[in-house]
Amino acid sequence: MHIMANRGRRGSLVLGLIALVVALVFTLPAGAQEPERFDEKVRELFFAGFAGNQDALQRGMAMCEETLADDPDHPGALVWQASGWFYESSFAFAQGDREAGMALYNKSVAQFDRAVALAPNSLQTLIPRAAVYLSVAPYITHAPTRIGLLETVVGDYTKVLKIRAPVFDSLTVHSRGELLGALASALWLLGRRDEAEGYLNRIVAELPESSYALMAQRQLDQPETAQQLTCLGCHKY
Repeated sequence: MHIMANRGRRGSLVLGLIALVVALVFTLPAGAQEPERFDEKVRELFFAGFAGNQDALQRGMAMCEETLADDPDHPGALVWQASGWFYESSFAFAQGDREAGMALYNKSVAQFDRAVALAPNSLQTLIPRAAVYLSVAPYITHAPTRIGLLETVVGDYTKVLKIRAPVFDSLTVHSRGELLGALASALWLLGRRDEAEGYLNRIVAELPESSYALMAQRQLDQPETAQQLTCLGCHKY
């Protein structure tokens, strides 16, 4: 049974993981009812690592390991370590080592789930898991696995939207566009077009003249072709 498709997966995963970092920075401002911003300690290392700097990635992973040695249930460290394993799995699959790739993939998914179980209402666990899963789901050839990941994405981002609802209108266009666009993308990939169109219409109405509104309207006008609805406006790699 083939879980991963090699073609295009690694590049998409890298962009998705970089988007993870930016999503955390923009969606979770300082003092946003979170006890500790572990991402602030490691995100630059992981950002560099996902862009190809293996030394930086290993230093980031080492910081996760050190934190987990003192606190095995630290949600932030768990989720960032999981993202590192997910990234490393892409190399194994790209090199044809399916056994190693599956081992890293399964370990990553289990740890993402554990992190969210420990902090089920934390943006620091929900956003990373959803961002990583959405980045790779289109390249998963095993339909039940792909659908399961996308359902998790919808669940996580729906919860994030509910958590941020009291201050949503005050967030930047980028933050609102990324969140609504991610929900629309996942629902579109699941074939839940009516729900997806609800978020697309919301983007058009609430973020007029933005790149998000442009792409949302294009998706509505051209339903036969999936459009890029996230990673817009500020990602230049």
